[in-house]
Amino acid sequence: MSAKNNNHKLYNTQLGQDHADEHVKWNRRQFLMTNGVAGLGSLLLSGVPISAAFSEELNQLAMAASDNILVLVKMFGGNDGLNMIFPHTKAAGVDEYYKFRPTIAQKKGTNFTDNQVLSGFGNDGFAVPSTMDSIMPLWREGKMGVIHNVGYPNQDYSHFASTDIWSSAADSFHDKLINNGYIGRYLDQDFPSFADTPPTVPPALRIGYSTDLIFTAPGRQQMELVFNSPRDFYTLAQYGKLYPTDGFGECPQGEEREFVRQLTNSSLRYSQTVIDAYNRSTNKVNYPSNTTSNLAAQMSIVSRLIKGKLGTKVYMVYIDGFDTHGSQTGSHPRLLGNLADSISAFYNDLKADNAQSNVTVMTFSEFGRTIKENGTQGTDHGNLSPMMIFGDGVKGGHHGTPINLADPILNGSTVVYYESQPSTDFRKVYSGVLQDFLCLDKEITDYALGKSYTKLDLFKNPCGGNSFSSNNNTILLGHNPNETNPRQTDIKFSQLGGSEIELKVKSLDGKTLAILLDKYAAKGSYKITFDPVKWKIPPGEYIYELKSSGKIFTRRFSIF
Repeated sequence: MSAKNNNHKLYNTQLGQDHADEHVKWNRRQFLMTNGVAGLGSLLLSGVPISAAFSEELNQLAMAASDNILVLVKMFGGNDGLNMIFPHTKAAGVDEYYKFRPTIAQKKGTNFTDNQVLSGFGNDGFAVPSTMDSIMPLWREGKMGVIHNVGYPNQDYSHFASTDIWSSAADSFHDKLINNGYIGRYLDQDFPSFADTPPTVPPALRIGYSTDLIFTAPGRQQMELVFNSPRDFYTLAQYGKLYPTDGFGECPQGEEREFVRQLTNSSLRYSQTVIDAYNRSTNKVNYPSNTTSNLAAQMSIVSRLIKGKLGTKVYMVYIDGFDTHGSQTGSHPRLLGNLADSISAFYNDLKADNAQSNVTVMTFSEFGRTIKENGTQGTDHGNLSPMMIFGDGVKGGHHGTPINLADPILNGSTVVYYESQPSTDFRKVYSGVLQDFLCLDKEITDYALGKSYTKLDLFKNPCGGNSFSSNNNTILLGHNPNETNPRQTDIKFSQLGGSEIELKVKSLDGKTLAILLDKYAAKGSYKITFDPVKWKIPPGEYIYELKSSGKIFTRRFSIF
């Protein structure tokens, strides 16, 4: 065996071990993150936790009105985008595609026909597999967009890190943004008193088996209602509660289980609102029933909640199984078929009740796959991958620059690197969606993403700066140690318009200890430095409270 083949064998052996280790870490993390306070109850209940189960009073504020609704579809495992949106002409790189993938490439007449060619929008060189034929009407009607070569620099090929980066919009796993999500930061601005006076409607709703940072606000507050599976939702919809509370007997363990279940059920204040919305509508189309992914069932639930006018702004559903290291030709086209059929049914279901015009669906995955197939007729962890976006308001066709398989650098690499291709940073996609579809001010978008990104032009009729946010006057930018004196704390906020401002430091029991600001503040950005020595406040845990335009923002911080 040649030295080159020996090296290849060693690489694949190490890759397999790294992948196995990664999944051990991922599964352990999933277990820990889905078993917090509610998870403790779940162990007693032998049930499945709902993240909002132990929320406090949830009936103080009404959900802010929003015209537009975003549905995120997470393709868990790292989708092979090169076999989802693939070249079929010489100009697009089909010769190189076949060279890199002699076994698993999608071939015309076998895996696709002219009916699945993405033509009519200036670039006819790409196609989708025939299993995705159900979304082709949306493409032809200009209601589907493909965003090519999406990713981020310095990919480390870890499910764990990549998922958190896509959810948080962080630059790396060491970025401070990694502790919360970009949607969570945006919703935290909409509902600054969420912990004390949550709305009667969940700002976000997620169906999925693992905790995701995407809806986590600063301070680790979860802004979403979570169902681990469609089954859990149907249990709630049918019985009005998650768990039965009888039949445990009079033994101490039975009494404890009954108590915890009663606590869980009585604390779930969202339940009646969600049930009412679900029961106000029906599904008007047949969703695919022969899938193992549960995506169709999830999207049928979301459709009924949207048509029932629940009022939730952002939903997230998931489809698993994209970690295709082997035998990809069987599983991957089937998964893509599940995805396409579910999205098509969802759109047609909404359309049957004229409820589709303000809904956008966007797919994403934590990373792509290698451009070269491996020795087990599969692909390994890679980087860049296309995203898809659907809806009446979407600017149909191709966005970004398609993959260049003729790039000489690829001859010696299995990975298409972000740094060597004309790539699209995924946060540019987010910026376009937040500003032009969810209609957020640029200042709030920049805050949600951690910095300013040039937005991608994805929508036919962008919002034009008309915000539908319930809080469009003040943005709390957080706090950090003062650069010259770390014992002092800089508190930062921006005013989008002038208003009276109060900024106070309080003890954890609510006693006011310092008034840092109490005056009218004009439009602009502000940094207020808090010096505990000046106010004679000892080290410890405290709260600062910002009042502006009828909103109250609170954050916990430490004095050292």
